Amino acid sequence: MRWVYASALSVLLVVELVGLGLFAKGFFPYKKSIPGFAGREDQPMDIGRGLNAPATAQHNNSGVSAEPQYDRLVLMVVDALRNDFVFGNESGMAYTQNLLRSGAALGFTAKAQAPTVTMPRIKALMTGTVPSFLDAVLNIAESDTSSSLKHQDNLLWQLKTHGGKEINMFGDDTWLRLFPDMFTRTDGTSSFYVADTVEVDTNVTRHVRPELERDDWGVVVLHYLGLDHIGHLAGPKSPLMRPKQREMDDIVRTVHEIVADQDRKRMAADAQAKPTLVVLLGDHAMNEIGNHGGNSQLETSTVFVFIGSGIAGQPMADHGRNALSKLLASNVQQSSLVSTLALLFGVPIPKNNLGLPLPELLGGYSDRERLHMLQTVSAQIYGLVRANENNAVAVDLQQIIANPAVYAKADCSHIDTAGSQMQCKYEAALAMHRQASSNTDVSNVERAYYEFMELASTHLSRASSGYNLQLMTMGLVLMAATVLGFAVLCQFGGTSLIHFKSRRLAVSLPAVGMWATYLLSTLSSSLIEEEHQFWYFWVQTLLALRLATNGGRYRTLAQMAAFRVVRAWNQTGQFWAGEPDVRQYLNAPENAWLVWVLAVVTLGAINAAAWALHRRYWRSVLWSRAFRGLLAYASVCVLAYHSDRSHEGLTLGVWKMVRACLPSDSARLAQSVYFATALLAATSCAGLRRAGAYVAPLDALTGVMPLLLLLSRPHNFAVFGLFFVICALFFPE
Repeated sequence: MRWVYASALSVLLVVELVGLGLFAKGFFPYKKSIPGFAGREDQPMDIGRGLNAPATAQHNNSGVSAEPQYDRLVLMVVDALRNDFVFGNESGMAYTQNLLRSGAALGFTAKAQAPTVTMPRIKALMTGTVPSFLDAVLNIAESDTSSSLKHQDNLLWQLKTHGGKEINMFGDDTWLRLFPDMFTRTDGTSSFYVADTVEVDTNVTRHVRPELERDDWGVVVLHYLGLDHIGHLAGPKSPLMRPKQREMDDIVRTVHEIVADQDRKRMAADAQAKPTLVVLLGDHAMNEIGNHGGNSQLETSTVFVFIGSGIAGQPMADHGRNALSKLLASNVQQSSLVSTLALLFGVPIPKNNLGLPLPELLGGYSDRERLHMLQTVSAQIYGLVRANENNAVAVDLQQIIANPAVYAKADCSHIDTAGSQMQCKYEAALAMHRQASSNTDVSNVERAYYEFMELASTHLSRASSGYNLQLMTMGLVLMAATVLGFAVLCQFGGTSLIHFKSRRLAVSLPAVGMWATYLLSTLSSSLIEEEHQFWYFWVQTLLALRLATNGGRYRTLAQMAAFRVVRAWNQTGQFWAGEPDVRQYLNAPENAWLVWVLAVVTLGAINAAAWALHRRYWRSVLWSRAFRGLLAYASVCVLAYHSDRSHEGLTLGVWKMVRACLPSDSARLAQSVYFATALLAATSCAGLRRAGAYVAPLDALTGVMPLLLLLSRPHNFAVFGLFFVICALFFPE
């Protein structure tokens, strides 16, 4: 009968994989896009001039009706730059704020879309498209090349190919993976060593002056990671945050002064030369604990600051404390950057762009030029509408030019199908543009174009980021059928799923209940943000069942109590992330001493546990002493590393003596911990007694604990200690 059960299990496995595949296909929707790269020939003729106008009057055979306003571009990306870090009262970016107040810069709150992690946000910034959660998964893979934009239309390709720009990049090496063979000079830094908040930015800043003072560049990308790393390590209210903001502000000043001086010299020597545009922006923001990835208000609120000659900012009469507060609410979509820069630099707009140009940046053009720009962006977006909507057809410009009044007065509100409604609005905008003359107010035409673009962009964004509920439901049904099939197979195979009278933990029935409720929870729109609540509930439920069906009641009660404390330590997710927790209490300035007391107690307890563990189970005294010595050294290095990086570190006289015996800088302390962890793993394998089956996982956990604490924050040390206690209580020996 074994082959029967083996065959049945194989069938169940296949069904499970098919269900998982269907669910994944529905959860990660396919986005229809237009292949290839936009060219000059894709740009529309100016409908305001008419089909019979000479080619030179239409668009000079190049598709561009206006001269570029800028020659060179500096993109300064500050990872996790939240809007209040620039516009808020507690900001350390004084120079940037002065530029905004004086009208020399123009600022916006740029709204990012989830997932708010670096790779999908860079994709959105350079292509104008909507990222997917699959991009968030690929963001983790340092060596991944499947998400490259080498064969996708993007702003950098347009600037290099049609703008003739030499492009250089310094900073986050995500750009190098996304844009292979794009940059002339590069120096990439890894974004995954979050403990580094200094060198990762110094490595970028050392290139700023030498590179910008050269005269052979057209675009320079600077991507700083230090502010994001501080957020991950200590949160946005860390004592390190304002100094880092001041550091970024000094770089803005340096960049602005260098390019302004160069622009004066270039434009004096060449009457055809154009100025340089500097754009300060963030790829995403961070929440109140310094993390990102979700869709909360704090995580999606980053910035655009445009600095350069010709920027028509509004000087502020009020230079008081709240002068820039209105910029915190001046929301624009982050995808607007692509079309805006493409128009300002006179290059074709990437084919799959969904972003609307920022009207505040187009004020330097005449009415005719500005309307043709809006027509160009609308034509590009309508191309995407036609690719995604079957009932949207090609627009007949001949008919619109012949009968503009008919199309301009069309009532589009009663059209049921999305594609036809968007076509109607597009044709109405073109007709109004055709009717406009040089002596009329063109604001209604601009409004018509923006109404169409907003409608189309919103519809296409939802379509490309939505879910296929039919496929997801089919997948869930198949996976649920697999669980039930496995239950039936176990029942007929002689292994009952229900052990009502067993004194052991009745795992099988709760497991079925857990998987059933998890399948139901996948239908929730909040699963991604709040999935941890599901596991919090089931961990405590399983511990309660263990208490009811097994011995060791006091041990289980201790586990439940420890887990409840862990649960209350850090509020996570989206809904309750701002609620009071233990972390907030410990981070209060008056409780800094308690953080270090808990840190020392935790490290001491881990070392004491290792001593007790090894005295009983290790066969070699030499290996045991080596293990304990390495663990003690790594623990002290961890304590020194976090103390050095804190403004309220350890100051005791005894500690100063210990600190003098350790490596002098943070980077060497971190290297010591990594090296010690590797030696601990080797020592553990060499010295552990085979008979100690229960001690193996505890020994491994002890050896890796210094590394985990190095990557954590001091106020979370006690959480690791509690977790170690919970694990230790599972073993009866």
